[in-house]
Amino acid sequence: MTVEIGKQIKKFRQEQQISQQELADYLNISRQTISKWELGKSLPDLENVIRLSDYFNISVDILLGRKKPSFFRGLFDGKERRQSHMDQNQEKKNNAAFYSAYVQDIQPLFLEGQRVNTFIKIEEIIFPQATFSKMMGYANCLCSFSGERVSIDQIGKFKLAINIPVEQPITTFSLSDISEINLKFGKYFRNVGGNFVTLIDILTKDQSYYLWVESLKVAHQIRHHEKFSTIQINVDKAFQESLDLPNEEEAVEAIRSNAETIPLFYGSNRSL
Repeated sequence: MTVEIGKQIKKFRQEQQISQQELADYLNISRQTISKWELGKSLPDLENVIRLSDYFNISVDILLGRKKPSFFRGLFDGKERRQSHMDQNQEKKNNAAFYSAYVQDIQPLFLEGQRVNTFIKIEEIIFPQATFSKMMGYANCLCSFSGERVSIDQIGKFKLAINIPVEQPITTFSLSDISEINLKFGKYFRNVGGNFVTLIDILTKDQSYYLWVESLKVAHQIRHHEKFSTIQINVDKAFQESLDLPNEEEAVEAIRSNAETIPLFYGSNRSL
């Protein structure tokens, strides 16, 4: 399987004119990891196999180089049915918080202490740099750090079964108003797709804002960007050493390698 899946990844990547770096950015891994897969020197884990099949819009069996359905199909189909049932129960509790794109107004979510799906902009860099939004829902919130100013805006509104663009300011405050920022991580799974997310708690003297971002790189940026040097940044002890690595790709790879210690994330549970 090592040789076949590597050949298939390279084949579909080239057919769709995707560079190794672009695919690596999408998966939040290093380009060298993609190269090793394609050369047959290592294998993607189960989660990345699923994400690759979804990204290339092919079945897992095809990605594995199998001509007929294998036991993987039964495994994934069963997982999808079980996960769908779990999602239905969970969405009853926090659908608005987790799928923040599917509400008309996000300001009430912040007031209720819900965790909102957002884009993070630090000066001119926006996270996530590659989005898995087809599975995770489109973020309709933008939290921007520009100079000494922090602004949170609603950038989308769900109405009449479509997500329409809007520009609605939610709040603006100074960077100095932030007392601390908490960084945590979660795993997201839905049906046959999934990803890692960064959970960001921005605490001010007036209100706290709970965000989640489909990116691990954003955590490294916040940890190392000079803009946040005067702010207390709290990180789970299990990931302090990984996040303190100066190289962003190495830090992200180190966090992903400890996936078993990252809790499953569904949305509004701030205890993660």
